[in-house]
Amino acid sequence: MSLDDSTAAPDGSQTSGGSRRSSRTGRVPLLVGLALLLVIGVVGFLVIGGGDDTEAADCVSEQVTLTTAPVMESLVAQAVEDVNADEPCIDIEVSTGTVKDVVALLGDPDAELPEIWIPDSPTWKGQLTAAGWTGTPVADVLAQTPVGLIGGPAAQAPASWTDVLDGGSLAMADPSAEGASALALLAPYAEMGRTGETPASIEQKTVPVAQTYGERAVSGGATETDLSTISASSTQLVPATEQAYLRARRSNDQLTLVAPRTGVPMLQYPLVDVNRGSMDVMAQGGDLSARVARALTRWFTSAAGARAIAAAELRGPDGAPLGSDIGLGDAPVLDRVAQKTTDDVLRQWRVLSVPSSILAVVDLSGSMKTAIGGVTRIELAVNASQVALEAFPAQARIGVWGFSKNRGEDGASWAEYAALDRLDAPAGDAGTHGDVVREEAAALVGRVRGATGLMDTALAAYKHAQEKWDPAWFNSVVIFTDGASDDSSSLSLESLVNQLKSIRDPAKPVKVIIIGISEDSDTGELEQIAAATGGQNYLVRNPNEILGVLAQALVNR
Repeated sequence: MSLDDSTAAPDGSQTSGGSRRSSRTGRVPLLVGLALLLVIGVVGFLVIGGGDDTEAADCVSEQVTLTTAPVMESLVAQAVEDVNADEPCIDIEVSTGTVKDVVALLGDPDAELPEIWIPDSPTWKGQLTAAGWTGTPVADVLAQTPVGLIGGPAAQAPASWTDVLDGGSLAMADPSAEGASALALLAPYAEMGRTGETPASIEQKTVPVAQTYGERAVSGGATETDLSTISASSTQLVPATEQAYLRARRSNDQLTLVAPRTGVPMLQYPLVDVNRGSMDVMAQGGDLSARVARALTRWFTSAAGARAIAAAELRGPDGAPLGSDIGLGDAPVLDRVAQKTTDDVLRQWRVLSVPSSILAVVDLSGSMKTAIGGVTRIELAVNASQVALEAFPAQARIGVWGFSKNRGEDGASWAEYAALDRLDAPAGDAGTHGDVVREEAAALVGRVRGATGLMDTALAAYKHAQEKWDPAWFNSVVIFTDGASDDSSSLSLESLVNQLKSIRDPAKPVKVIIIGISEDSDTGELEQIAAATGGQNYLVRNPNEILGVLAQALVNR
């Protein structure tokens, strides 16, 4: 397949009536005739005996680099072979890699970057732009495959992707590297019109999934999809493409592919020119990589390309189901979400998946006995902390302090009830540290007394979190309180804010997140305390709102 879109024009050496004849007559000199015979003989020899060498010598090889998603490798090889049949002097150097692999190259000044790219995730554009590059699709879709959920034999089709996100069974891979997992995060946004969810509610439901993934990543666990590990007893649901399922099913007959009733997203494989940001430039045909990209696109849209796409168990640009009703069949297809949503969701995931280190500091002053509806303020705080505990995996670090006037040793306003440690850390006869945290949190309801010693406590908690700072975690102090400090012997607000600002270390960030649990909370004072550390102040009226607050706090860091 030639890179040119049309055949070469005539050179003008002939007329429409036949060959051009010389106007001169007479005998050709003998010397000229001999010379002519000699030239013809040499040319004849080269054509018969050495034509290949001459053609090779005249061929000036030009190189174009192409990186393709691994699943498209065999198809790309066929397309390149077809292009090279007509253009042997074009050296199309093909490599494979995920979106994450390609983005990693952009930060390496010595790396050879692809000029043409077939990415395997809808996040490609945002990641490329964030790295300071541009890419323009030559073809929006070369091939595509729907994304469903793979589980064991007992896997059931969920009502929606949001239900899966909130159900505790979703096993995510790295959405920066795997398109199927990226689409599993985006699908709840695509189905909002049917589920009634909002971006805030979806973000809240993402917290436990992201934290669990972050635990695996930090501990060195697998962060890629491995369908061979799914067994008959598996209760997890793994986002995967129809093509990946059909391939894996041949060696693991325990696999079941299901689709949420709201529909499935399509993982599309575009062809991108990384070196150009304008289709106008590519249309001029002046750039070799763009011309090669167009030639490859023509192969994918040819009859041979369509047959090869079907043989690879992928769907063509029209998205028509595979034959014999295999895979996901004619499951409804969700609309694509906006590019901004894609970029925002990936950013949210990156910050939400960082494991959390939280020193929970709970107000135990007398006013916490005040009832809010059917519960007291302290019960609201404890219930909220228990909801949060259930959202965090075993690797999270959690500590519990309580505060009120003269609460601790030597008249201190605070007392430590559970040290700041990993939830899965052993705690002797008590079991794990997580068991200790849950027991101590529940006991806080019976410890309410005294005035509110907030200022001294906030400074002490911040210093303690700084001492325990660890780069593997998002380090924070979360203060639950129903109002401002009324301890006259405590620090003033101005003094506290100044000290927090002076000891704040941008290289070792610790955020103070203050959660007001009543309308009486003095948000002016609380907001100043949180702002001094780069943190935030929130109001919570329902224990279930706590995950949304923590999600916002994580994302806003």
